[in-house]
Amino acid sequence: MDKKPNKTYHIIKTVLFYVVTLFLLAYVSVSLFLPDKVIDILGFQVTSISTATESMRPNIEPGDIIVLKRISEDDIEENDIISFFNYARGTDQNGATVWVKIRIVHRIIDIDDTTGAYITQGDNNTAIDTIYDENGNITDLTYDQVIGGYVFRVPFVGTVITGLRNPVLIGLLIVNIGIVVVIVKLLKKKDPENSEEDQEVIEEGVK
Repeated sequence: MDKKPNKTYHIIKTVLFYVVTLFLLAYVSVSLFLPDKVIDILGFQVTSISTATESMRPNIEPGDIIVLKRISEDDIEENDIISFFNYARGTDQNGATVWVKIRIVHRIIDIDDTTGAYITQGDNNTAIDTIYDENGNITDLTYDQVIGGYVFRVPFVGTVITGLRNPVLIGLLIVNIGIVVVIVKLLKKKDPENSEEDQEVIEEGVK
């Protein structure tokens, strides 16, 4: 039997595994240590964008993470999903109004023929986006504000990362890992007369 197709499949699967793992590790690093940064990997961007709203459902769910790709102005078209900067009203420590820079992932539903401005809207929203500048004035969305184009999503990882920022959950995770380690050690000591082969069977059962 020709095993070449199986070997090719194994190679492709291995490469995909390492690529996805690389993206996830980069995302975790950025999310935990550089939450406001965007890093480039193999021409793609990994950022800590984690959808907290339902504005892009069902195509992008809350808790998904987003992988982006740098996109030239000439390649941007209607119906593309892009990530871009906008400003939202907030308050400072003294209660004064400030305009905070935020990142949004929405779809381009139209491009103005005269100005070239992008008209965007969430797939699950009923109104188009209002774009503000740093002073709270309504403005157009232009290429300068675009972070990148949507490539794919990784479900639920954003929710996990949010949990890792919680000290209580981190503590519980460490405790659970410690319990598993203790159980494994106790099982190893329980029957020292087991053969090496039997011991391997026990360890496999614990895993």
